[in-house]
Amino acid sequence: MTIRVKFATKGFEEWLERVAQAELDVDRVTAEALQAGGEVLLEGMLKRVPRLTGNLAENLSVDGPHQDANYHFVWVGLNRDVDADTARYGTVQEYGAADTPAQPYIRPALDADMNKARKAVRQVFKEKLGLE
Repeated sequence: MTIRVKFATKGFEEWLERVAQAELDVDRVTAEALQAGGEVLLEGMLKRVPRLTGNLAENLSVDGPHQDANYHFVWVGLNRDVDADTARYGTVQEYGAADTPAQPYIRPALDADMNKARKAVRQVFKEKLGLE
């Protein structure tokens, strides 16, 4: 039995032409988009983080955007160079300990705000690249 499949990319050539004509730097736009999404997630974490001294909130940030070949990413959460005490405190707040109940701020932000972050990323691509 023979199966035939026809695959068409309607409108793809037009889109490529618009990108070429605009002389867009796709890597730059991707970095802007990831930064926008990361900021949304950071805002969600800052809304939820426990604030006894404020040190934990002060050490939350968006690190990046970074690029490794064609892989683009941002780190959102505790600063990568945070001191050991703050890192331990942040972990205990997120997951709890034997004598400390969890007060998660990272996972709830991801759960509640991931769609908003994706929307922010898409919005940058729409604005910069004219994608629908």
